[in-house]
Amino acid sequence: MEPANFYHIYNHANGFDNFFNDRYDYQNFLNGYIKYIVPICDTFAYCFMPNHFHFFVQIKPEPELVKTLRTIEATPKIGSGTISYRFSHYFNSYAQHYNKKYKRQGSLFRSGFKRKQVDTNEYFIHLVHYIHSNPVKDKYVNKIEQWEFSSYNPLLNNTNTFLNKTTVFEYFKDIENFRLVHQNVFDTTALNNQNLFPSGSRNLPFEGLRPLEG
Repeated sequence: MEPANFYHIYNHANGFDNFFNDRYDYQNFLNGYIKYIVPICDTFAYCFMPNHFHFFVQIKPEPELVKTLRTIEATPKIGSGTISYRFSHYFNSYAQHYNKKYKRQGSLFRSGFKRKQVDTNEYFIHLVHYIHSNPVKDKYVNKIEQWEFSSYNPLLNNTNTFLNKTTVFEYFKDIENFRLVHQNVFDTTALNNQNLFPSGSRNLPFEGLRPLEG
């Protein structure tokens, strides 16, 4: 993971376990994210499901990371390991809390967290839509706005949030287009029909955004 790059970050619970059992678990996971990750990333979307999660972020530029992480002057460059360690520390902290709460042992997450770089406008828009659509596709709710543990409602609410609303709505052209695109949960071709993409830009294959296998 490198400074200034965009990433889709996700993982799945180990085996058939869940890692969210009540609303306090969801809130604790979000609190940890705010503590460990918000200082080093801009966040565009997230969704927490009972057995998996998704984040869409941009790592902050290196000068900001150096300042935030208080890197010593002798080694001012931030390496990919520095950023990955921050995420790993966040996930490990939550796992320790969860295991203690539920008196369990062993790994909570399925191996290390996954990340895919996001490098086109199309990918940006598809990914935000995909993340917010997860609860509907997995049949937890009927509408995106009914799922409490995602960034969809905080993006639309007039409240303070760590989410980078401005950038998200710029990619979708405006807030009304953002709402309109999210009405189409299953028909991903509808995103292209909204003329959100600049002419001549290439379309990423949607296969890269398949739901995680359970």
